Amino acid sequence: MGRQIIEGILRRTGAVLLVLFVLSLMIFVLARVVPGDPARMALGPSATAEQVAELQAEMGLDQPIIVQYGRYMGNALRGDLGQSLVTNRPVTDDIAEFLPATLELVLVTVVLVFVISVPLGVLTARYRDRWIDNAGRFFSLFGVTIPSFLFAVGLQLLAGTFFPNWPILGRVDYKLNAPDGPTGLLLIDSLAHGRFDVFVDAAQHLAFPALALAMAGIGQITRITRSAMIENLRKDHVLTLRSFGVPERVVVFRYLLKLSSIAPLTIMGLEFASLIGNAFVVEMVFGWGGFASYGLTAILQKDLNALMAVVLISGLFFIFANLLVDLALSLIDPRLRLRGAKA
Repeated sequence: MGRQIIEGILRRTGAVLLVLFVLSLMIFVLARVVPGDPARMALGPSATAEQVAELQAEMGLDQPIIVQYGRYMGNALRGDLGQSLVTNRPVTDDIAEFLPATLELVLVTVVLVFVISVPLGVLTARYRDRWIDNAGRFFSLFGVTIPSFLFAVGLQLLAGTFFPNWPILGRVDYKLNAPDGPTGLLLIDSLAHGRFDVFVDAAQHLAFPALALAMAGIGQITRITRSAMIENLRKDHVLTLRSFGVPERVVVFRYLLKLSSIAPLTIMGLEFASLIGNAFVVEMVFGWGGFASYGLTAILQKDLNALMAVVLISGLFFIFANLLVDLALSLIDPRLRLRGAKA
């Protein structure tokens, strides 16, 4: 078993490196061929042709595209992602500032999705075609069909009407002087410094953005969990367990839920990765100022270095989320380990 897992990790790591190379090459070429001169956009319309040409030479835009790509990847492997044309700072500094905000929002969102959707999916499958099932299906359909930005605006209106003192903008009250920590995650850093006032305030700021971002995932995971549970309820081994008088809660939570967790776990891993790049609407509504908003600004301003960094980091989250999901599934289902060993 241990050897099969190690072989699977090495095989998937090689695939990860290949995908990263192809992704970086594609994005680099696309960013260069899209109309618009980054040097002109950075200097503004009042810049002279000589100033634009000088900045192009400084950025290496006057070189062949393969030379530009080789220089960029060489610097990236050394940890140098270049300088942002918008913030005039190293892109690595921008990422260190903006990524923790979005990462904290996404992690809380994934926890909400898991805590709400899995029990709801189990309940709707357990009480199929009853009022609990009908209510759960309506709720999941509501979450899937309504866009996240509508939930965000609706929650802001709800807070303004019924909870006027509830914070709805930013990450934390600036008057609290939140501590700087090694992770950049306010919930963790505030607890590490013993600042429970900051922890409570940061949790309040997180509640509505995370809920707005989680609704689509809750609806999707609930529907998938329900379908998987109903499908496995008809399996022979489940009927055998029931015929031997095994308690229903043991059948559902010890055997049936484990068997039905493969599809929801796969979707949840992809959901986590996609939220990194798709949270910009919610971040804009709640004034979150995270990594997704930074990426949107890089796209609009054609900030090439920042754009490349955003895409590569988003791609890394997708790839490693898939890797972790594959490893988790191989631990849950031995058939996947055997299939990987034969491959």
